[in-house]
Amino acid sequence: MKSTDRILATRYARAYDALSKDASQAATACESLQAAATQLAKARSYMQDPAVATTEKQAFVQKLFGAQTQVSAFLTTLLATKRYYLLDVCAREVQYLLDKRRGILRAQVQSAFELESAQKKKTEEVLSKLTGKTVRAQFGVDPNLLGGLQVRIEDTLIDGSFKRRFEKLQEELLK
Repeated sequence: MKSTDRILATRYARAYDALSKDASQAATACESLQAAATQLAKARSYMQDPAVATTEKQAFVQKLFGAQTQVSAFLTTLLATKRYYLLDVCAREVQYLLDKRRGILRAQVQSAFELESAQKKKTEEVLSKLTGKTVRAQFGVDPNLLGGLQVRIEDTLIDGSFKRRFEKLQEELLK
């Protein structure tokens, strides 16, 4: 995805999120948007077909989500501005903004091998203590790390992998 598209999706998501006065309202709006995105995934080829007029797509959205005025208006706007393709990114960004309202940070944790559930829980606890906020982590496996963990929280990378330690050792030895 192009960076300009990511910026646009963030702006749309912020505008959608700003319609909610509190975290409870934001949670309901977020769930509604995610449910709509899931439901519309089944009609993706129709919604992205350039041969289908925008007004037809808007009528389709109105028929499906007319009772949910916020979701309906948001989807209609995306269609009118030819940015419907950003829907999934917008839905993820709205979830991110909701988590931020609730004081939850999302982290991506990579390890050289699959962690056990107790290790995953401990990792989240340590990261929560380190950041002072609740951390929810997505765990992945990257055998190239050799061991240890690589953690990304927003713009911060904590690289405690053996691979990085070996690279640093090699740099020191070559000095």
